Amino acid sequence: MEVSKDIKYFNDLDINFDHFVNSTKDVYKGSTLIINSENSTRLNQYVEIGLKEGAEKIITSKYCDIESEKVIKFQNFDAVYKHALIKMLPNHDSIDFFGITGTNGKTTTGHYLSQLLVEESLFIGTTGQDLFNDITREIHLTTPKLFNIFKLLRGEDYKNIKNVILEVSSHALEQNRLEGIQFLMSGFTNLSQDHLDYHKNIDEYFSAKQKLFVKEVSNQYVYIDEKWGKELNSVIKNKSFGIGLSEHCDIVLTSVEKNLYSTVVTFKVNNTDFSVELPISGPKVELNYLLAVGMAYFSNKVSMDEILENSMLLNNPEGRFENISYNENDIYIDYAHTPEAVSEAIDVIKNKYSLVIVILGAGGNRDTSKRKLMGKAANNADKIIITNDNPRKENPMHIAKNILDGVDLNKDVEVILDRKLAIRKGIDLLQGDAALLVLGKGHEKTQELEEGLVDFQDSLVVREIIEELK
Repeated sequence: MEVSKDIKYFNDLDINFDHFVNSTKDVYKGSTLIINSENSTRLNQYVEIGLKEGAEKIITSKYCDIESEKVIKFQNFDAVYKHALIKMLPNHDSIDFFGITGTNGKTTTGHYLSQLLVEESLFIGTTGQDLFNDITREIHLTTPKLFNIFKLLRGEDYKNIKNVILEVSSHALEQNRLEGIQFLMSGFTNLSQDHLDYHKNIDEYFSAKQKLFVKEVSNQYVYIDEKWGKELNSVIKNKSFGIGLSEHCDIVLTSVEKNLYSTVVTFKVNNTDFSVELPISGPKVELNYLLAVGMAYFSNKVSMDEILENSMLLNNPEGRFENISYNENDIYIDYAHTPEAVSEAIDVIKNKYSLVIVILGAGGNRDTSKRKLMGKAANNADKIIITNDNPRKENPMHIAKNILDGVDLNKDVEVILDRKLAIRKGIDLLQGDAALLVLGKGHEKTQELEEGLVDFQDSLVVREIIEELK
């Protein structure tokens, strides 16, 4: 069939999009499954599962060999799929999409941006796994596929959403997971070593990130004027805005004053000075904040006065420099899981406490080359406790030893693989003017062990231990 004939035939199928699914995990009796793979064997397996689970219709491609009145094959499946997405969310053109990528700070920046925009906004990212509990049984991804995003936005709870802010991972960009979205504005935070188990090297990782910023994907973008931001701006030919210390930047950071629970940021835009006291603190909070300001302001969706008014009500996302007080001490839960992020988290509080204790680990079956660097990054703490992060199928002691390789020989360091016991030890050590940093898992509600997933959330464990100690 020609594309137009395919589309007409699809429209004649009279599909109920409330029962439209895109994964065999989500099929139920009476649903319509739309699915494809260029691997015929795999596609046949998907279709067989769909039929077995009671799908009313299965929309697929010429690569499927299974014959059934319920299986409808299209020559131009990609065109039909894109058309189906539009039919599923007819008002998608009235929603403005914002994309944010980088190694560190994506979640924080996106969370800030959703609070700075005046209209109804939704942030979808690392911390948004619960958003999709009723949408799909698929494993939550930092950047969900477009089908699931559109299906979510169909819901009654989201009918008034005008802005969607997406945390865009390098994996999603490589896999074209968001093909079909034209971003009004995108943002780039930074780049440091991460995901080199997936990308062969830092240059490949950077190349994946660049895909968000081309004109065909984003109308314009904002970047932090540091090493990789400058490199991005030199290779991407698109309208851009810089955030940084240099006078040539579109938003110039003129001063920052960091306190334990607040941050005073002074900046200049179009030769006008602004100053705001934010009720938040954390690593690079001023740059993440100004990146969000730039994305809101330069998108022409909100005035600077409105931005400043909303800034005074900002909060950090769950698991991002989340503060829990214990007696006269402070405990911080943070997602820092790269060498740079670990170093920055310690630097934020190092000079504000007489004793800084850090608890950290590293993911198993992932980039092993960063582990020694993470140990090295932790050296600025007074006490280091190495524990399990998500060891998965890898030997936890092997991971710990990799981290230990980067720790100075004269450091006060110990290995406690049981994460709850490690946190308990860290809390027991708090005395006088001290702080505990629990790094690596942040908002995560589970821990990936060899035997599978177990419930584990750092903030809940910390509170449970504090309650036991009362």
